[in-house]
Amino acid sequence: MNEQDLKVLSDALELYTSFFLILIIISFVAFIAVLLILIHHIKNRTRLKENRILLAETIAVQEEERRRISQELHDTVSQNIKVLVLLEKELSAWCFDDYSKEQIEKIITLENKNQKQLRAIIHNLTIPALENVPFKTLIADLCEQFHEQSGIQCSYFISPDVSLDVFSTDQKHHIMRIIQEALHNAQIHASPEETSVVIRKIVKNEGGEEISKIRIMIFDDGTGFELTKNKKFLGNDYFSESPTHFGMSGMEMRAKLLGGTLTVQRAHESGTEVRLEIPVK
Repeated sequence: MNEQDLKVLSDALELYTSFFLILIIISFVAFIAVLLILIHHIKNRTRLKENRILLAETIAVQEEERRRISQELHDTVSQNIKVLVLLEKELSAWCFDDYSKEQIEKIITLENKNQKQLRAIIHNLTIPALENVPFKTLIADLCEQFHEQSGIQCSYFISPDVSLDVFSTDQKHHIMRIIQEALHNAQIHASPEETSVVIRKIVKNEGGEEISKIRIMIFDDGTGFELTKNKKFLGNDYFSESPTHFGMSGMEMRAKLLGGTLTVQRAHESGTEVRLEIPVK
């Protein structure tokens, strides 16, 4: 092997050495990048888990506070109103002039009205037992009770292919609260003549994978909520963060705990639609 052949071989070895060095550097950089992405993903999953735990704890505290307030209202204010009504009836029996009797009767009527409203408040603060009654029946009862308390028509439809038994007790609790809050918001803010709750099963293609979801829609034909472009809330619409909309944040938290999405849409002539979509297996 002459000097020229040695030079060619040396150049070839140097070239291969440089190639492998570059390959090693690229592989090392790629490994570091993948490692950083993996760490970031783990942190995000941990943060998401922590957020879910925090949301669940927040909801649990809210529910316990609702239960406590409901119990106190029942044990104190409600009982006091009953005693007042009895005393007023007894006082009315001792009145001999028509004017006094008339005034007492007005007070008794007002107290009875307050008692009825208080019972509605206590009922709304509590959720009925979810284990022993079919869930679709409880939602139908919720719509009927809303109609009785508010005087607003509330229709209910569930598609025959929908099974609500796939949900756990906690999930049913969150769904009931979302429907209850949506109907309450419609009553307070939208002044509708009619509301409706519609439940269907849908299939969506997400990332090339077909995912079954249960879609729960709460409609009203009222004036809708006040929208603004200042703060993004959910979906395609925007909501102001005013005190009158504090219930919306609770609905959003519950939707996240359900692993679903909550969107609120308002049409100028057709009221408001609250849409909850929950993935199911």
